[in-house]
This record gives sequence, structure tokens and C-alpha cells, in this order.
Amino acid sequence: MSSDNSKNMSVTVGSIKVRVVKDVITNQQVDVIVNSSNCRLELKKGRASKALLDAAGDVIQTECDKYPNGIQNGEIAITSGGQLSCKAIYHGALSKYSGPQDEQTLANLIKSCLDQANSDGFQTMAIPALGTGFLSYPVPTVARITLDCIHNCSATSLQEVLVVIFTTEDDCYQTFLTEAKKYIPKAKSPGKKLPPQTTPNSCKIGPMTVEVVVTTLNSVHADVIVCSGPKDLNLTNGSLSKSLLEAAGDGLQEELDSSYPNGIDFGECAISKGYNLPCKSVYHGTLPKWGSSTPDPSFILKKFMVECLKEANNHAMKSIAFPTLGLGALHFPAHQSAKLMAQGLREFNNSHRRITIGISKVIIFVYSEMKDSGKIQTTFLNELTGESAPSGKKSVFSVKIGGVPVTVKVGNITIEKVDVLVNSVSTKLGLTSGSAGAIASAAGPGLANELTTNNPNGVKYGELVVTAGHDIANVKKIYHGALLPWYSKRAGGTKPPDDILEEFILECLQKANTNGHKSIAFPALGTGFLKFPTDVASACMVSSFSKFCQETKNKSVSEIRVVLYEGADNLKQLEKAFQDEFSQLSGETTDTSGSDDVKKKSSKPHHIHLRRRVPTAPPQRGTKAYLEWKYREDARTPPYWSKFTSKKKLKDWNLQVQSGAAHMEKVDQKTHQCIEAAFRSSMGNAQIVSIHRIENVELFLKYSDECQRLFRKAIVEGELLPLHKVSGSNAKTMQHLDQTMQVHTHPEINEYYFFHGTKPQNVPVITGQGLDNRLAYAGLLGTGLYGAEDAAKSNGYTGADANGCRPMFLMRMCLGDIYMTSQSSSGIRRPPCKKCGLQVCNAHQELFDSVVASFAYREFVVYDRSQSYPEYLIWYQ
Repeated sequence: MSSDNSKNMSVTVGSIKVRVVKDVITNQQVDVIVNSSNCRLELKKGRASKALLDAAGDVIQTECDKYPNGIQNGEIAITSGGQLSCKAIYHGALSKYSGPQDEQTLANLIKSCLDQANSDGFQTMAIPALGTGFLSYPVPTVARITLDCIHNCSATSLQEVLVVIFTTEDDCYQTFLTEAKKYIPKAKSPGKKLPPQTTPNSCKIGPMTVEVVVTTLNSVHADVIVCSGPKDLNLTNGSLSKSLLEAAGDGLQEELDSSYPNGIDFGECAISKGYNLPCKSVYHGTLPKWGSSTPDPSFILKKFMVECLKEANNHAMKSIAFPTLGLGALHFPAHQSAKLMAQGLREFNNSHRRITIGISKVIIFVYSEMKDSGKIQTTFLNELTGESAPSGKKSVFSVKIGGVPVTVKVGNITIEKVDVLVNSVSTKLGLTSGSAGAIASAAGPGLANELTTNNPNGVKYGELVVTAGHDIANVKKIYHGALLPWYSKRAGGTKPPDDILEEFILECLQKANTNGHKSIAFPALGTGFLKFPTDVASACMVSSFSKFCQETKNKSVSEIRVVLYEGADNLKQLEKAFQDEFSQLSGETTDTSGSDDVKKKSSKPHHIHLRRRVPTAPPQRGTKAYLEWKYREDARTPPYWSKFTSKKKLKDWNLQVQSGAAHMEKVDQKTHQCIEAAFRSSMGNAQIVSIHRIENVELFLKYSDECQRLFRKAIVEGELLPLHKVSGSNAKTMQHLDQTMQVHTHPEINEYYFFHGTKPQNVPVITGQGLDNRLAYAGLLGTGLYGAEDAAKSNGYTGADANGCRPMFLMRMCLGDIYMTSQSSSGIRRPPCKKCGLQVCNAHQELFDSVVASFAYREFVVYDRSQSYPEYLIWYQ
């Protein structure tokens, strides 16, 4: 898999081995290759992607074409490896570097690739120095972000990442080497001895003292060291066994090859000398991956554990050291590994009560380089001491929606006494991560057998599959579904991941109801390996619950539970997210736990009447009820925004972003075509270079507040006279825009799209701070913000950059109550009085909201900067 370059560096970053190589990426023998493409997935455009296309063949372009809307910056599309030896290619998109605001998009892309590789079960990946070529990302920044993302990756299968720098990029290669060297452990000062390690992290099981320590392999001293590796006992495969071989020397492998030429089977114990290791013997074993159907991983781990202890005791060994068996590439959840190893120790102790146990010390060592090693150590200690059992009060709160109790609690979903459990699986029906692993362990091997037998080709995203409950007591059925990861927003099709989640939850409830089940329990779907933000996941779940409870007339389902895993790293955020989601309904969440974190209101659950995320349709447009609904609603981003999604309120998003933060997103093909049509209607043969949507939460919140002021005005003062009645016709711009764009504007308050030209140097200020009439020169209608329905009119106010490109905004403008004039007046600074038409009037309070002038062309002007939002940026020549 390695390059021939002798200078290639290898370093462990987090739990993943990273190699920086100078080579051609298509030469790498890896499971998955990462490719830098464009949003439209046109692989012939771009040096790197064209070279990849030439090597892999046209089949990967055909597969890319199955993404009709392309992808957005920071997302990935997945294809096969074509004619290459890799199993898959992840195609990611980035925009040209314009400043530090683009660095998060780069990080999102790299994280998406790493998470997807783990989700797909891949062990090796090759990734280029993304963005450092034509896109102009600073090389040191890319190196830092790449290594940071790898360091923070919670690897389950991924073992090795090759950072492949093209052969001619010497400076880039040296920069990545320098960054990688930061992860080399610092050598200990000579002559200094480490203080002796105290051992509070221990407990007694029979005569054995069991210690759980965070350390390195070279620091483990015991009569026996245990190693889990491949069945063929080739220690060059696998990170732990490879480390063991490097420390022990080649004699270890030679002995295994001689003594066990056919390898070993699952659960068996092979014994060798310790060679250069600080031990007398090494016990070797092999374990199946978590979630396998045959053999049962839980049974094999315990069997191997007991077998090692028996062998050590028979050979008069006094101490034995185990790694945290099953963690890493075998996908065992830490709490399951801890539970099984604790059971193995107790089983050995119980079976040897009449036999002398010579083992006095058992060490369970957690690799110090593992992510969250301290938490893993605590997990194992809790299992060994019995403190992982439920103790004290668990946070539980309950509400009623449409008469159905909905309970959120902390615990183990596999011990819930319900008719139906809901389970999240991969499209290949893997049962390895999070709640799926716990359910697979509790249900036994029959579950995996039934799943794979009945669904040999796996499942599609959002598809519901039903199995029996198998060994889980009281559970009649388990509903399984594959959900799209949050970071791969379009990799599974056209629907976004939050929509797929909502639809799956609703289908589970409807299925349970149709089959006459009374109770159903959900984990916090999407919040683990799928990387959903906790508030988005909770909003999706509550939305689905409310839609089912309020729209289903004859309900057999009389109880819904959400069970939060008590060992989750984000448990507090999950609890708060669900509490917040329920508290924003018209009623209060009831806490039945007595937890200090939740204010207790009553001993009985409240009946909830939804006031937001209501599943029923809003009032009919054109009615006063609709105006009131718009005035009262919690403002959200448009549903087509991709980074700042409409699943959260604008005010919530605004607490998470810095002032002036603007996300630039290349528009999809349909939006591009209709904006181009509006632009070309007056600009003829001008060539559009790019169109990006501007997602600026702070600016859009101000704009939304102003829109709601105008909705209130329309309610209190009467309907606003529409533009076509004031000035003869609506804005010509709107005639060319697609219905999906028009439906999100509101003629009830005279909200339309207009063009606005500017100079290139003003673009960063406008995208970050918005249009500002305070900085404008006085025009024919004073110092306001001007919009044009013809792009040709705005073209006169633009300027060209060094490449000959000109910028123009397509902005939303809320005209509200319109003052119509045919006279110019450069002194206007605000709209005139509605009663007397004066600029400054002391007798009346009512003002117009905008001015529209009819000259040889129409001018549209507002004087409050919050009445406009620059939503699209067009660059053209």
C-alpha cells in the first residue's frame, strides 16, 4: 500500500495511522480514494479529477451523473472505484478559497470522508491535499485541518490514512511532513524516572486484583500479554498485532508460523514466547466483528477471555494483561466490551472456586493513544465494580400529545418492556454502532440471521424492515431502518437526512399502530454515528410524534418512549434538546425524575397542543388568518438553505455564529437556470461565471423581523395595496423565477426579488454586513437602497475585478406600503407620510415603507437596511 518514496513518514494520529507520501493517488492500494471535484460532479473539469477519471474509466462519471442536483460544498458523492483497485471513491466539492470562513467547509468535507469510511467499514483511505491547487487554500491551513480531523475521528474500522501529495509538489509535501511531526510523542528526558503509578483504578474479583490502566504496550509488565489479531496469525495485519510484532521482534512471527501453520479459529488461544516483550508468554486470539451473526461475538469474547485465564492459571502464571478486547476495527462498543470482559473474569472465578487460582493480578490496559481513553477506562472500572448498574435517579420527563404519553428517559433500551423497539442500521444491515450494537447483543445471533436472510441486498435509506424481537424479553418486533448521515446531505438521494429521519419515525409509528401494538421505544435516532445535531434530531422526532398523535384517529399505540443511552458523550445536550423542544410547545414539560436540571411542574404529564412545527397546513394564503400566522411564527431560514437549515429557529442559529459570518453555497442547476433567465432577459449575451446563495443568519433574522412588522401592519391597518395596483405591474424579475423561489416570497407585503449592482471591493462587506444606505450616495430618490427589475439597469453600477468579472446581487426586498411618484427628489431620507406626503410630519404617525418611481424605467427604493436581504451573488463577464 505504501509508496516507494523512502522519505514517507508514518505517525499515529489519534487512533489512526497516518502516512504522508509523495506519489500519484491512483497508485495507492487502499479501500477508498478521496477526489476533489466540483459541485456538478463534472470529472473532466479539474486536473486531479480528470486524472482520476482517466485511470478509473467512464463508469465513475456515469455513477456521478446519478446525482442529478450534484452536491454542495463540503458534501460528498460516492461511486465505485471503476477500473482502480479501490472499493469506492468519495468525490467532494469545495469553493475557491476566499478567506477563513471557507475553512469550516474544508473541515466538514474531510470529516464526511472519514465518517463515511467508518460507516462503510473501510480500513484504509488515500486523501489528497484538498483545495491546495486551483482553489488556492493555504497549504499550512489544509495540513493543520487534515491532521486535526483525523485526530478527532472516532474510528471504528478505519485504521490507516495516506495523505498523498502529488510528486511535483515538494513544498506542499514538506509542509504536511512538518505538521505530521507534531504528532510524534516527545522523548522522555534522559535520567528522569517516571513516578510510580498509583493504583486506585482497581478492584478485587475473588483472589485476583484487577487493574484498569491507560498506558502504552511497552509499559505493560505481566507474565502473560494477550493479543487479539487475525485468524491466520499474520501479525503484520492489524494495528495492535503489528505494534506487538514490532516490540517483540521477528522471532515471534516465526514461532507462530511454525506452530500454527493453519492459524486458529474464533475463540481459540495460541501461545508463543514473549521474545523482546516484558512478559514470559503471549496469548493470541481472534474475534469476529461486532454484529456478526455466526459466530456470536459476545460468546466468543467471553470464551476467549476464560480460555486465556485458564491457560495462565494452568501454567502457574501470576499476572496477565489484556487489551480492551474488541475495540477499534472490530466495532465492539466500549460498554459492551467492558461488560463481557467483566463477565469473563467472574465466570472464571466462579468456575474455579474449588481450584486454587494462582493468578493474583489482571491488568486491562487502554491504549493511551486511543481517543477518549480516560472515558474508556472509567467505563471498564464501572463494569468491574458494578457501578454501571442503574443507581440514583435518571432524568425522565413526560408529556401528552393528542392524548398519547411521550416519555424521554435515560437508560438501556434493550430492557424496556414495550411491544416494538426501533433500531438504526446501515444500508448493509450492519449492527455495530451505538444502540444497534446493544440491541444486537441482547437479541442474539438470530437477529442478524433474520435480517440478512430476508434482505440479502441490504436496504435503502429510509426503508423500514421488521424482524422478531428474538432474545429480548417482552419485545414482539424490532423495526430497523437505514438513515442518511447528517454530513452526507445528498449521498443517498434527493431527500435531505432530516426529512428521511422524520418520515422513518412516522412510518414506524404508523406500522406499529396498523399492527395493533400498544407501545414503542426509540433511541435518540441520528445523534450518534450519524452526527445529527442534537437539536435537529430532537426536533425531527417530536415533529413526527406530534404528526402521528394529532392526525391518527384510531390509535392502538398508547405509549411512546425515547431512551437516551446513559453512556452517551452528549447526554446532557440530548436531554436539554428534548426539554427545549417540548418546552417550546404550548404546555410545559413534566419532570418525573426529581433531577435538579429540570424544574418539576407536576406529578402528571401535561397535554400538549403544538404551536410550532405543526403538521397541519398553515392557513390559506390571502386570508387574515395567514397574515396572523406569519406574524406569530418563529422565524426560520428558508427550507432550501443547506448549512443553516430550517430545522432550527433563526434565533437559535444566531447564537452559534459570529457576526458577519456568511456561508456561500453554489446554487443547484434549477435555481441557476431561472436566475440566469431573469438576468439574460435584459443583459443579452453576458456570460454568467457563477451564482452562489448567501446564507447569513444574522442578516436574515433582521430581514425576517422587518417582514413580520409588515405582516402586523397589514393586519392592523388593513391589507397593503399590491405593487401591480400601485405601479401597473409586478416586478419583471419575478416572471422568470421558478415557482419554488416565488413561493417563499410574500406579495401580501410586496416582497419581491430585485437586482443590485456593486463594485467588486464591496462584495465582502455586503455579504457579511448587508446593504447599507448610510454609506450610499444620494440618487434620484435620495439615500436609500435601490433595486432594479432589469439587470441591465444594475449593470451600470458595477465594476470589473482583475479577471474582468462583475458582481451583481439578486436580493429580496420588502416594499410594504408603497409610495408612488414620477418626480425625482435627491433629498429623500425616508418614505413620506401617508396622510400628507411630507418628509417630516408632526401631525401624523403613519408612513409609507418604500418609494417606487416611474421614470423611463422603474426605481424601487427602501430606506431601512433591514428591508433588503442580498440572497444571491452573481459573477458575470
